[in-house]
Amino acid sequence: MSAEAEQDDQEHIHIDVLVCPLCGEANRCSYAAGHPHSECWCNRATFPEGVFDRIPPEQRRKSCICQRCLDDYADKLQQKEEPHS
Repeated sequence: MSAEAEQDDQEHIHIDVLVCPLCGEANRCSYAAGHPHSECWCNRATFPEGVFDRIPPEQRRKSCICQRCLDDYADKLQQKEEPHS
C-alpha cells in the first residue's frame, strides 16, 4: 500500500468518541456524551505516564480510554514496581 493510500485509510477511520480505543467498550465519557467536563470520571482519576502510548497513534486525542483500561494499566505498572518476595 502506498503512503498516500495508507494516509487516506487513516483519515477515514471511524472514531466513536463514546468508545474506548483500547478495549472497544463504552468509555463513560460524560463530556463526549454532552455533559459538562466536570462531571466526567476522569476528573478524579490519575493517569500514569505511558498510559496513552497504548492508544494507536491515529486515535490519540480523539476518544477517551475507559476507567477499566486505566485501572488495568495502573495495576500492571504497580506490579512491575513492587519487589518480588
